[in-house]
Amino acid sequence: KECIVARSATRQVEERGPRVLVVDDLGYARDALAELLRSARYEVMAVGSGAEALEELEHHGADLVLSDIYMPRMTGWELAHEVRERHVNNTRGLPICIGLYSALLSGFSREQLTRAQVDFAVTKLTDPDAILDAIERALAWSEVR
Repeated sequence: KECIVARSATRQVEERGPRVLVVDDLGYARDALAELLRSARYEVMAVGSGAEALEELEHHGADLVLSDIYMPRMTGWELAHEVRERHVNNTRGLPICIGLYSALLSGFSREQLTRAQVDFAVTKLTDPDAILDAIERALAWSEVR
């Protein structure tokens, strides 16, 4: 019996998609992103602040952090920096950080993203497929880095 249960649990873990932590202070945006990712079979955790994100990462980890850039108290830039600082020696690996920004802002240069320790940036108000494509590219990129 124990072997069957253990095998079943392992299979469930293998079948789940990558863990994505969604961070956005706007509830409607957070909920919409979480629903989009769940429909694409990702395992999703969603929180409303950088502090909550750090706590969630500490307890549960994530493969990827999808964070709003402009949030009160702790910005997405600051969150990405903290994630790098806290998880650099993590045996689970370093989560990929994707920054989400308003379409009203211009694009970010590779240098700005590198300095901010954000791996990718994508506009929030884009086609949902563009967000999913960015996540797929980021996850594929993480496997080769």
